[in-house]
Amino acid sequence: MDNINNSDNSVYRNNPPYNQPYNSAYSAPANAGYWTPAPEAPEVLDMREKIGRKLGLATLIYAIFSTFCLYNNLTGITMPFFGIATLVYMIYELKQYEVSIKKLSWFYATIILALTISNFLTGNATFHFFNCFGIILMLFIFLLHNVYDDSKWSFTKTACAICEAFSLSIVALGDFGKDMSVVSERNKERRMFSDKKNPVRYIVIGLLISIPVVAILLMLLSAADAVFSNIITSHFSPNFNIGTFFGVLISFAFIFLASYCIMRFFSKKTINEEVKDHKNLEPIVAITVLSIISAIYLVFSLIQIIYLFLGGGSLPEGYSYSDYAREGFFQLLAVSIINFLMVIFVNSFFRNSRVLKVLMTIISLCTYIMIASSFVRIMMYIKACLLTELRIWVVWGLTVLSLLFVAVIISIFNQKFPLFRYCIVVVSTLYVILGFMHIDYIIADYDITNLSTIGEEISIQDMNYLAGLSTDAAPAIAKCSDDWADDYFDRNEYYYKNRSWRQFNLSAYTADVLSQYR
Repeated sequence: MDNINNSDNSVYRNNPPYNQPYNSAYSAPANAGYWTPAPEAPEVLDMREKIGRKLGLATLIYAIFSTFCLYNNLTGITMPFFGIATLVYMIYELKQYEVSIKKLSWFYATIILALTISNFLTGNATFHFFNCFGIILMLFIFLLHNVYDDSKWSFTKTACAICEAFSLSIVALGDFGKDMSVVSERNKERRMFSDKKNPVRYIVIGLLISIPVVAILLMLLSAADAVFSNIITSHFSPNFNIGTFFGVLISFAFIFLASYCIMRFFSKKTINEEVKDHKNLEPIVAITVLSIISAIYLVFSLIQIIYLFLGGGSLPEGYSYSDYAREGFFQLLAVSIINFLMVIFVNSFFRNSRVLKVLMTIISLCTYIMIASSFVRIMMYIKACLLTELRIWVVWGLTVLSLLFVAVIISIFNQKFPLFRYCIVVVSTLYVILGFMHIDYIIADYDITNLSTIGEEISIQDMNYLAGLSTDAAPAIAKCSDDWADDYFDRNEYYYKNRSWRQFNLSAYTADVLSQYR
């Protein structure tokens, strides 16, 4: 890739109009009423043709396969195959750019595959959304890690590089147009100077012409003979309609252009690898702010230790201990996240100071007390009001934050600590584990078991919540014979009835099998 990039960049730098100001004599001929860009140098055109052919063909194959896997189907059995195809496609193109695959990349690749498998295994729409988001995020992290030397990148630099890569990949659509234009022009030139005919071109034209002709003939012959019509309908009917046709076409075009532009952007290696030192802000400002915050946090932490952890002291009027403990966990989670971002910001943009490091450490330690307080509160709330998906996410978020602050404290005293990599490894690993746990099953099993243990009837509110869970909860709810359980299977029937083999989802299939025994 370095060879391609060096030739590309040097040609762009040393040939007009790239080395001329916009209003120079070169950029606007005297007899022209508008600016006309100069023809690109032969080296650039050769590079465009080479990339256009290799990247274009690989992207075409990838887009066709991905469209088959993904069209109207982000939760089916084809998702893991899409993940494998994506990794093969990226690795192949990186090899074409002479980029070696680094060791940590295989962890990112494993997470990508795990997310696609999770989509196939679960019926929870929340995980479907975050899995797809995570796949896209991990693709950019995978490519950035391999194409660039990110060993010295800070948390802020890496986050900015991801945003830059995503936005500039859209701009690479212009390169796609230029690459395809060069390939097309040179194909015409070769055909002009060649007496040989290319049979593949004419075969493709023949196939395109045959599609509408065959469709019309099949319609006429099916109407003429009932036996022939039954054979066509039962064996060859594609369940095709115009909406499906345009849907597939748009999906293919989007996947093709997005894939080409992303890989084309990374072929240019335009992101500056240098890590600029942004630690130039006056530390006294941060010390003043953090001193006030630290004082507040210390008082708050002392109250948590006395009232919540030790159970001593007098509570506000009208409050019981359980009431006090079962509120505020969302607010404390939000404050913990703010503290995480605040410490990273201060550590990245303010000049080093011992006092500042002490204050950031105090805030980090106080955050641990807040995390512990929030954890105690949410567990007591779950015990009193049962499990919900949001409450599980709170527990998961607190666990993640507790692990992230270990790295934050280390990075305060060691600026070279790879904080971003640590965060990605921790968050992605814990997220994948949560995704494979089928939390809807855990919720249903916990709530039903605890209600039956204490001898309470399931309330209408609980019934409506349990009946609205995804197909993941089917094994737990199938044990109940109440009407609300039948309502659950009726609500989820849409997800497991009339699904093609391409849309096969293990969670939906399990719910379908269990519904047949009711």
